[in-house]
Amino acid sequence: MPSDDRITQALQALAASKEGFVSSVAMSAEEVRGILEREKGVDENPQVKLAHELGPFAAGRIDLERLAPFVSANSKLPGEKRERVQRAFETLTALKKAGDALFTGEVEVDGYLRGTISKVLGKAGTAFGAARSVEWALHDIAPPEGVDDVLESFPPNLWNRAEKGCAPPLVLEVAGQDLKASSLGDLLEGSQKIILVVNGPAAPAPLVRLITPAVTVIQTDDPADLAVLSASPGPGIAALMPEGAARFVHAPGGRTLQERLTVSFLPEKEPRKPLGSISMFQQVEELRQLTALAASLQAPEAPAAELAGVGADMDEAGQLAAWLIHQAKI
Repeated sequence: MPSDDRITQALQALAASKEGFVSSVAMSAEEVRGILEREKGVDENPQVKLAHELGPFAAGRIDLERLAPFVSANSKLPGEKRERVQRAFETLTALKKAGDALFTGEVEVDGYLRGTISKVLGKAGTAFGAARSVEWALHDIAPPEGVDDVLESFPPNLWNRAEKGCAPPLVLEVAGQDLKASSLGDLLEGSQKIILVVNGPAAPAPLVRLITPAVTVIQTDDPADLAVLSASPGPGIAALMPEGAARFVHAPGGRTLQERLTVSFLPEKEPRKPLGSISMFQQVEELRQLTALAASLQAPEAPAAELAGVGADMDEAGQLAAWLIHQAKI
């Protein structure tokens, strides 16, 4: 399946997350617009301003001259602060109009997956940076030391809990040789959802490293499986893999691994050579880890127990340990 088709399907799977983020950006833009409009009105004659706000109802009924002194007025923002608020508004407006470009990216061949994700999310994250910038301007707060222009980039490591709760989703193209998932775990918080569209040869089970109880993890070649990620309220990552890779779905909600994990395909042969900078050892370890997890899902009479010559009454931990011992002897 061409990568363009998979990108389109991945974006469709993230439609709800995209809509939620864009709606939040639009609401923030309107709030900042209101601040700027109120600030413009500071220099207006109070009576004229009241007459405009109250409309025809006030004519002949309300003494605007007597009421005006009791109506509080906003203090005018100094030029530098007003410029910061104006820039924040322009940033939010641009993000609102960006479309799918805001939620897509591509890792250069031999590139750094985590760095690219952080860069792309950092651009969308300027929505959070804009909100922070307005707050700092209105409350006369200096930006934190070491933080660069938050309207140019505001990466995930700077987001607070509330911001992570409405994180922008991301669809990212990556070559299989650059799919190193182990460094992505700390990005998967709040509502963050990432779909990797993997091109070319890939390791058989790279995403197994990311399986934890509260995170949705999907490795598949079928875009229909992405519905599980879309339905999850929490964080998650999926990879649309080339043919021949392992396929599994880990969906939070169950108390046990058996209730959360489904492994639908495991390659029969282990990798025999490095893939780019991904060593054969790393690839084999990932596949063996997924195979071990799949074995632990089986009933006591499963092959993992039979191969190790253990009884049907052995608990799950014992079955897994026996299976690993057997594998080490192969």
